[in-house]
Amino acid sequence: MPERNVFSWNTIINAYVKARNFSKAKCIFDSCPFKDSVSYNSMISGYARSDDYASEAIELFIQMQFDKDTARIDEFTLTTMLNLVANLRLLHYGKQLHSFMVKSGSDLSVFALSSLIDMYSKSGSFWDACRVVNRRVCEGLVDTVVNNALLAACCREGKIEIAREIFLSNSELIDDVSWNTMISGCAQNGYEEEAVELFKHMAEEGFRWNEHTFGSVLAACSALKCLKLGKEVHAWVLKDGMCSNPFISSGIVDIYSKCGNLRYAESVYNSVGRSNVYAVTSMIVGYSAIGDLFGARRLFDSVAQKNFVMWTSIISGYVKLQKCEEAFVLFREYAVKETTAPDAVILVSLLTACVI
Repeated sequence: MPERNVFSWNTIINAYVKARNFSKAKCIFDSCPFKDSVSYNSMISGYARSDDYASEAIELFIQMQFDKDTARIDEFTLTTMLNLVANLRLLHYGKQLHSFMVKSGSDLSVFALSSLIDMYSKSGSFWDACRVVNRRVCEGLVDTVVNNALLAACCREGKIEIAREIFLSNSELIDDVSWNTMISGCAQNGYEEEAVELFKHMAEEGFRWNEHTFGSVLAACSALKCLKLGKEVHAWVLKDGMCSNPFISSGIVDIYSKCGNLRYAESVYNSVGRSNVYAVTSMIVGYSAIGDLFGARRLFDSVAQKNFVMWTSIISGYVKLQKCEEAFVLFREYAVKETTAPDAVILVSLLTACVI
């Protein structure tokens, strides 16, 4: 190292963090005689973005508080920690962070505010998220970023009526993200028809659809079993060249399968390939629904890593055809191979098989 200063140390630490070599990064960090905010933030954000390193991120944040002479906790540190505790659902720790932010005046930016909303809503404290926004409305700190964070919180909690009111009353704060959040929220909370109407209005208002829009409206069409609109969305997807997106292509397979149009579903499935596990799942569900256990089992056996939807569909499919022995054989295989407990649909299907 030609010059041992804080910048060169930080460059090396950041390189190891990006390479996900946390043991080496921590070793360099510990041996570094010059630690500033960048040094700590590199390590903390690296830990926070990686699985199984949450405790290390929290420990380093605590250490940073005692190293305040050279390393000042800044907005990046706090929003990183808020995102971490939000994902971990650690409400008590999130409230401590909020208190620290208020005392240090670090809760004033729109990014800090949106992170607080996200933390409270994900931690099961939706009304605290609302109170955070209400305190800032009169101060003029609510912009598009904050508005979208609150919309997402409402949709996450199933508060579609509140989300609708926010969406309609703040037209000057509405952007593509706002539309996609509302469409997705409606599709996920049983307001599928409203999701479809919002999808149409989005284009009428001059906003451009993207992969998030198509993914959400396809989910709504599947729930409604609306084949006509599903075909229209498929055409728009083809026109925009988005069929290569695995979530969109699997959504198209899903709607054709649920509407009983297996010929179209197979055509889309064959074009996207077997590597798309979501599309494979939709095909297995579709075959099972129409009683084609040969087609369902052929795909089921070709998948190395099976998800619970595949297991549920194939087992319940056998029970519907009164092939109960095959259902129990598969269930015993499930019990041996899978670590998760069987869901209610599997258990109900097996109980039905016992009656048969």
